[in-house]
This record gives sequence, structure tokens and C-alpha cells, in this order.
Amino acid sequence: MLDQRATFIAICCLLASCSGSASKYAEIRRIPVAEGIASHPVNGGHCLISDDKFQYIVFYDGEHQMTVGKRKLGDSSWEFTKLPEKVGWDTHNKIMLFQDKKGYLHITGNMHCSALRYYKTKMPGDINTFEAIHKWTGEYEDSVTYPSVLKLRDGSVYLMYRHGGSGDGAQILIHYDDETQQWAKTASPLITGRNSNPTCNAYPFSVSAQDAVGEKPVEGIFEDSKGLWHIAWCWRETPDVVTNFDLCYAKSDDRGKSWKSWDGNDLELPIKPENAHVVESIAQKGGLMNGGSLVVDAEGYPYIGYTRFDENGYNQIYIATPVSNKWKIIQLTNWTHRFYFQGVGTIPEYPPIPDVSLTKGRKILITYNHAYVEPEFGQIALTREQLLAAKPGQYVPEQAQDVYLNFPNILAVNHGSLPDGHAHFMQQETDIPNRDRKPLNPKKPTMIYIIEANYKN
Repeated sequence: MLDQRATFIAICCLLASCSGSASKYAEIRRIPVAEGIASHPVNGGHCLISDDKFQYIVFYDGEHQMTVGKRKLGDSSWEFTKLPEKVGWDTHNKIMLFQDKKGYLHITGNMHCSALRYYKTKMPGDINTFEAIHKWTGEYEDSVTYPSVLKLRDGSVYLMYRHGGSGDGAQILIHYDDETQQWAKTASPLITGRNSNPTCNAYPFSVSAQDAVGEKPVEGIFEDSKGLWHIAWCWRETPDVVTNFDLCYAKSDDRGKSWKSWDGNDLELPIKPENAHVVESIAQKGGLMNGGSLVVDAEGYPYIGYTRFDENGYNQIYIATPVSNKWKIIQLTNWTHRFYFQGVGTIPEYPPIPDVSLTKGRKILITYNHAYVEPEFGQIALTREQLLAAKPGQYVPEQAQDVYLNFPNILAVNHGSLPDGHAHFMQQETDIPNRDRKPLNPKKPTMIYIIEANYKN
């Protein structure tokens, strides 16, 4: 739903940590890939990866067909293969691509509350050997949405996804055994709805691009420098975004088998609204938007960024972080604009959802993209001490990295090994979402490019 915003924020964080500004890139190379569907931004997300020698990309081509590309790093020519998947008009149906410890490629995607679609290569790195498997553990796979990958420092792979629909679903956590090449349960379900109707579902927040793991998860679970897992989410009562409520958090010290609240109390699985650890109680219609973010600093303190209405009904940016065993809720902005959002499907506009990351100088970087405030692309960088003492509006946002001026229409960031000093992005011009319906005049296919940026150290 918010992948394009998250990709913009991820690149801002990447630039902040690598070079400080897009203008410091010494060399930029634009590599054409192929034409892709452009009627809505369904391409992008966790779809561009690399190892020490090759780069891989997966996308929907101009005929809506799932296509995999491979090239040798540094080359401009691609090898392609097609998979028997065609996407319609649903922007949720993005494709996720990842590689396991032994080099086998995995693809899952083209799903929105639909049966699992899953492919894996028979040979490591060989895109011509993909086979349809359409099975992980064999349970909770008839209605799959939002698969996200967590790749640990040792290369272990975990997947989290939603089973069921918006307003009535469960978060499933599984892991891949490289020796048996099979998937196994970790916590299934991890998070689910209420004990009785009306039920609800969790929307896990995104994980910052600036973490210590070699390949970041798109959303869901953050592994900190000590191997502790963190997750933050809000609940939704129905498919309507206006029914989001309550900000929650959990942590795990045994790779997802058991979970605790911040103060160390055990959480019964599956986690439900009745037993969840609530960071802030927020009522429905309170302006809470799913798609917030989570980062954890070197001392193990989590920071959760989100947006909701203030007491006057204006959209504001909030950060939640623990102090001792209690959560402190910090209102950063003091804006006087109200953007009310509601409805179902992929919405074309959204409130100022913050992304929280860490700079090289160990500051907390809060970045946002919102058309109704100045600057539209803004950021605030604070020490923990400054953040804890901050008053609403005390720190005026600065202009964020002007990444869209240098690299417009970015839909994905590369995950995996690249030459030192390089960052790669997927670029494609597309129309905005149309709430998952066919546009009246669909945009014709456009070229997909890889932007190779070599930055100065």
C-alpha cells in the first residue's frame, strides 16, 4: 500500500548514511532493463537483489507477465525468463525476490488475499530453472498477502505474511531450512484477531533501511545488533483504513519462537488485542495510518514513528520510545492542516507518515513525504536526549535529500552485495494507484531502468 513512499524514505536514509546528499554521487549510470506495466506502481519493492557476481530483478512486463532478469554486475545486457503469472490492476500484488544461503532464488507474489504463488530455482542462481511449488508449510496458504523477508546476518531466511483479509487476518511467521530446503513453522499464527467478532488484523510497521543486517526486511521484523527481534504494528477493524487503532510492540530473543512486551512480560501466542502490549491506545478514526516505521539503536532502544491526529484534529508526527519500562510518546510537529483519509484499496494519497532511521553520527533521523506541509520532503535529525525533551514544533524540518530531483520515479532499492561505494535503484515512470481498479485510460508500458550510483566516500 505504501511501498513507493517507503522506497523514497529508504533512499533518503541510504544517502544520509552513505554520502549525505545525492549531489555527491561521482558517477551515475542508467541501465535499461525492459518495458514494464505502468498503469499503476505494482512493480517495485523487494524485487532487486545482488550477490558478489550477479544482479537479479523481477517485474511485470508490458503484457502484465511476471518476468525475471539476470545480468553480470557491471554489464548492461540482461538474460530473461518468463513465469506463468499475470497481474491485473491490484497494486498490492507486488513480487518479492530473495536468495538463500546456497544461492537458490525464491519468488513469491501476485497475491492479494489469494492462494499462495511461490517459485524456486532448481539450480543456484539459474533463472531458467524456476519451478512452481506453491507451498511453504502447507498451512495458512489459501489467502496470502504482503509477504516480507527477514534475512539474518548468518543468511538465514524468515518470511512473514498475512493470512486472511484486511480487518480479519493473521500474521504467519515461517523459516527456511537450507539443509532440507523446506519451510517450517516458527510462530503460526504470530498475531491474529480478537477472540470473538468483530475481529481485526495487524498491520506491521516498516523496518528502517539503516539497520545492521546485510539485507533489510521490507517491513515487519527488525533484528538489532544483539540478535534481538523487534516488531511494531497497529490494528485494523475492517478493510476501511479509518478503522486503524492502537499502537503495539513485541520483542523476541529466540528468533520468533516466543515474544515479550518491552518490560519483559511473556506474551501469549498468538498475540491478540486482548493480550497485546499497547504502546499507545489510539481510537478508530483517530488519524492513525498503517505504514509507520521502526528502528532500534545500538543501545537497544526502539523508536516507532507514526502519524495520528492531535487533540485539535490535525495530522502530526509522533515518535514512541521507551524510558525505563514505560513508553514516552513525543509529538514532533505542530502543523495546522487536517488531511482526512478513509476507504479501501491502495490509496493514492496519505498523511505524513514518518520513517525513523539512524545516521552515521548515531542521531535519530525522522523523514517524511507529505504534500500539504512545508517542506514537502522533510527531515529532522535529533540525539536521543533532544528527542526525549522535544516539544511540538520545536524542531523545524529541513529539506530532505532531494532524491527525486536526482533519481525520479524510484520504485526499489537493491538488496545484497554491491561493489564498495555503489548504490543501485530500480526506476520506472508509472501512474499512481487507482484503488486497485482498472484506470479509464491505462498508461502504456514504460522502460524500467537500473540506476547505478557510485558515490564519493
